Order: sequence, then structure tokens, then C-alpha cells
Amino acid sequence: MAGLTVELADSETEMIAVRGLCRSFRQWLYDNYPQHRPVIDLYYNPQKFEALLVDLPQIHARPKGAIFLARIDGEPVGCVMHHAQAPDIAEMKRLFVSAAARGRGVAVALCETSITQARADGYHSMRLDTGIFQTAAQELYRRLGFRERDAYYPVPPELQQILLFFEREL
Repeated sequence: MAGLTVELADSETEMIAVRGLCRSFRQWLYDNYPQHRPVIDLYYNPQKFEALLVDLPQIHARPKGAIFLARIDGEPVGCVMHHAQAPDIAEMKRLFVSAAARGRGVAVALCETSITQARADGYHSMRLDTGIFQTAAQELYRRLGFRERDAYYPVPPELQQILLFFEREL
């Protein structure tokens, strides 16, 4: 798509944009699934969420992690990140594309960039989780070669029925 760029987010200005997109994702969940707010708050604990956002550069630090910011004509529209989940396994996290940019290939570009970087960083596979209601994300992950699998981390009982787990070889 013309005007679309996906680059590593490493400046404080870029991290501010990434944090804003992460907050927008949580708000999108609240807006679209108000009946599930207690479960959303369990996964995105309100007391811990802001601290997590502050720590993103450390959690996803190079050389074993990465944070990518997508822009259209210079405007931030999406993000994705990954980090080491195990020595040769990357975990993709926090894929989000703003409403204005959906349907324009941004999510595909973000995922492909993260996958390519994880492969270059020496990972052999990539894992992720997503919600059962996020069917567009599930379809995207399947198109990109991800297959459903069992949970790869301990999941609280309240979340077991709403999370799906995926993995693909790199």
C-alpha cells in the first residue's frame, strides 16, 4: 500500500505512539465487548497495564525482541511486538491497527515484519494468543501459517474459555 511504512519503534516519540495504540486496543475491547469487561480487566489488569506500557521497551528490547510501528503517510496507525518466550521461540504481542487503517493491509505488514525479524534473530517458531471473539485476527493468523495449539503459559480459569493460542514455524 502506498504511504505505508513499518519500522522499529525506538525513540520516545515512537513509544508514545505505540503506548497510545495499546490503550486504544484495550478501549476497543471495552467498547466491543462491554459484557466481558471483568474478563478484559483480568487479562489487562488496570493497575498493572500502565506499568506494562512503561516497560515495553525493556520487555521487547533488541536483540531478542522488537517493537514495530506502522504509519500511513507518517501517521501512526498500528503496532506489533515480539519477545523471547523460550530460547528459540518468539511470542508476538499487542497487534493493533486503528479503525481508520483497517482493511488496508497494515496488520499483514506488521505481522510479516515481526515474523521476518524474529526469524533473522534466530527464532525457530512464533507463538501468540488472541481472544475467541477476535475472528478477523484469527483469520489473519491462519492465513499467515499459524495453527491453533494448547495454551503455552498458565491461564487463569476465568480466561481459559476466551483465549485461543497459535504457533507457526519460522
